[in-house]
Amino acid sequence: MHVFGIVVWLGGLMFQSAVAAPIIQFEGELAKAAMRKVHKRFVAFVWMSAWTMLITGVLLMLLNPRFVWFRYQDRWSVLLASKQLIFVLMMFYAFGYARMLKYLETPSSNGGFNEKAELYRRRLDQFRKISIVLGIAALLLAAAMQVYG
Repeated sequence: MHVFGIVVWLGGLMFQSAVAAPIIQFEGELAKAAMRKVHKRFVAFVWMSAWTMLITGVLLMLLNPRFVWFRYQDRWSVLLASKQLIFVLMMFYAFGYARMLKYLETPSSNGGFNEKAELYRRRLDQFRKISIVLGIAALLLAAAMQVYG
């Protein structure tokens, strides 16, 4: 379940970056509005995946006999600490991702969408790419923990 949470999150982000975003980029405003709805719907999957990773990660950590609180004397412990740091960073960017989506949906004072929409779209793409890199790193750390565990 732990790896499944990472794969759902990472797969959704990669689909958006590699398939949906390049297609929508050259389409009209109707397609961009549809993409905003896809992003908004995906946020629910992000939080579902985050909770799945948090709960299963804590259980796996606490049930592992190699786990000792705040002791980093072997490779497994260092990998665990690195993976925990990556999880915190992923949560930071997930909150940023959700905030950027809210900014994209906020109407401006002139009745249209916010004038900064292009900036928010670029920031959303940036957060998505950073989250993909962090997700791949988390998968690699999980694999390395299996080797040393």
